[in-house]
Amino acid sequence: MSEAIVVNVDDSEVGRYTRSRILREAGFAVYEAGTGADALRLVDELRPEIVLLDVNLPDADGTDICALIKGREASPATIVLQITASATSAPQATKALNRGADCYIIEPIDPDVLVATVRAFLRLRGAEHALAIANRALQDKNAELQVLNQALRRSNNDLEHFAYIASHDLQEPLRNITTHIQLLERTVADRFEEGERRLFRVVADGAQRMSSLIRDVLAYSAMGRHAPQFSPMSLDESLFEALRNLAERISSTNAAITSRHLPTVTGDPTQLTQVFQNLIGNSIKYHREGAAPEIDITAERTSAREWLIRTRDNGIGIEESHLEMIFQPFKRLHGRSIPGNGIGLALCRRIVENHGGRIWAESREGEGTTFLFTLPAASDLRAAELSGEVQGSPPGGIGKP
Repeated sequence: MSEAIVVNVDDSEVGRYTRSRILREAGFAVYEAGTGADALRLVDELRPEIVLLDVNLPDADGTDICALIKGREASPATIVLQITASATSAPQATKALNRGADCYIIEPIDPDVLVATVRAFLRLRGAEHALAIANRALQDKNAELQVLNQALRRSNNDLEHFAYIASHDLQEPLRNITTHIQLLERTVADRFEEGERRLFRVVADGAQRMSSLIRDVLAYSAMGRHAPQFSPMSLDESLFEALRNLAERISSTNAAITSRHLPTVTGDPTQLTQVFQNLIGNSIKYHREGAAPEIDITAERTSAREWLIRTRDNGIGIEESHLEMIFQPFKRLHGRSIPGNGIGLALCRRIVENHGGRIWAESREGEGTTFLFTLPAASDLRAAELSGEVQGSPPGGIGKP
């Protein structure tokens, strides 16, 4: 690393010599000037890191020279240590500092203190320089990121728009296919043998499955096009609505669902109802043969700003290596042996992440599954206002221990 350049400005030869010797012995490259004009010339030529500047000069006020140095385009970061043995009053020091001096030193000054002061200001200048470089690099990266984000937003918007239009346009011809297949089956089925009628049913089932897939694609793309309406809300209300929507399936499977009082969070009530509905519906769908579904829903505050929600079931469980895969769109682990298109958990992830949370699963095959997700907590004041607002009783088979 090259020596730091110091310009030592003093009309006293003895004063200049003394300071220059001290600083050279400390390892600095020192240049001397006896007037303000010489000081400005050296600053322009050498671009020094530090200027030691006497207040009283034969051709100018040292504070005026300081202001000129700081005002030059090439040297605003040059450190100026204003030095004096005579201008020792507070107003004189204030004037110098207000004109741009970084420090006001009254002589005599101990040689070690002088060297330590110069080194301290050099460290400060180095840190400021490093910070400026880091800020420029950060600005460049932010500009690059902004360009990439704009491109990504355009791509996502185009993809979601394409999925919506494509799915919407596919519905009409598919409805025609389904309608005419069903019409043919009703009007001419008696003319065909059982094997031929089975082919009709295969076509009809395929059309219905395609229609279901298209509806799921529409639902998934719509989730990206409509921003959630965030507000403080009771999760008890969302759970109650989800259970009401699932009442028939709960009743037909004798599912037992328990929950403790759930918190108030910041979220979109409709979307969080969908999360509960998908998670509970998933637990009912994948229950163990011969065992009624048992689902327990609890909440735990993990920090001042976050709640952790758990839905635990006694179902067939999931192999650990598949726990991440299940949140991907249209990923299924059981083929067509269990109905569904594999979109429910993907929608849950999208909703939770849109709320600033995370969702994951913990499970072992044959031992049930626990789905966990986080949500931002609402303010304590609003939470208190909403506490106890849920009215009525949940559908049969659901209790609160």
